Amino acid sequence: MITRTICIAAIQAAALYSTANFNLSVESFSLGSSSSATSMEQRTTTTALSMAGGVRTRGLEQRREGATPTEGGMTLYVKAAEDGTSVGDCPFAHYIRMILEEKKLPCQVQPCASNDDKPAWLMEYYEGKLPCLKHKKEAYVESNVIAAYLDYFFPFTDGSDDDERERKAATEKAEDAMEGFFPAVAGYLKDVDGDNDESSPKLVALREKLAALEETLGDNGGATNNLDGTAAFGLLDCRLVPQLYHLKVGIEAFKQHKQPNLETEFPRIHGYLVRSMERSSFQNTSYSPETIEWGWSNARNTIN
Repeated sequence: MITRTICIAAIQAAALYSTANFNLSVESFSLGSSSSATSMEQRTTTTALSMAGGVRTRGLEQRREGATPTEGGMTLYVKAAEDGTSVGDCPFAHYIRMILEEKKLPCQVQPCASNDDKPAWLMEYYEGKLPCLKHKKEAYVESNVIAAYLDYFFPFTDGSDDDERERKAATEKAEDAMEGFFPAVAGYLKDVDGDNDESSPKLVALREKLAALEETLGDNGGATNNLDGTAAFGLLDCRLVPQLYHLKVGIEAFKQHKQPNLETEFPRIHGYLVRSMERSSFQNTSYSPETIEWGWSNARNTIN
């Protein structure tokens, strides 16, 4: 049995490794990500999930006086929307909020429009990165690290060895299918020159990633199964659904040819997204299509 102390030691290594190599905030993807960085992100995601999270031994972990105004509770700091007060379009923050909803964990959500809105400790110890989860007197950044932390201490599963082995194997297969998906989405939505070009290289690359997901959903079978082939809506689903939502809205908002057509070209993905968006965890955490359009317009430099 892994003790909490041993687990935290392993967690720290995963978190420091991930922080040193990439930033999983929406801003980093808006600026673009290389394929090598994407591969590293996916591998580190697997590592973080298997090692159960990521805690940095600095800042709030030092138990400083008054560091946590909501003692015992959770606060999630996220990117704000255009109005500066409501929740913004960050799919990584959405990922965490869906997990919290699925696990029925109460959490105060704090939108941040600028660095001025962030607590001093977040700027000083965590470089102002969002999303950031504060729980008791600890803080966690990088969405996959936050997800792993939540799943370790508040697991979806019943904790049996058989269940854990099956879920691990299914997770690894599903993660392979997700590798590089969101950078392909981001590259396509930012490709202004390809808005009316059905032969755009960015569109070709995106279709390849969608085909991998379509195949995975097909191999897993069933009209109600999720990405890992189980009927349980898990971490990977919470991660993928916001990304598909961004793609769906972005195609409609920016692409004159409305390609790819998810319903006709990738019917399994389309069905998966439709039923996932009907879940209360999505509906309770979602933001409007206009908010997504605003966010990607910033990345495309097309806001009037």
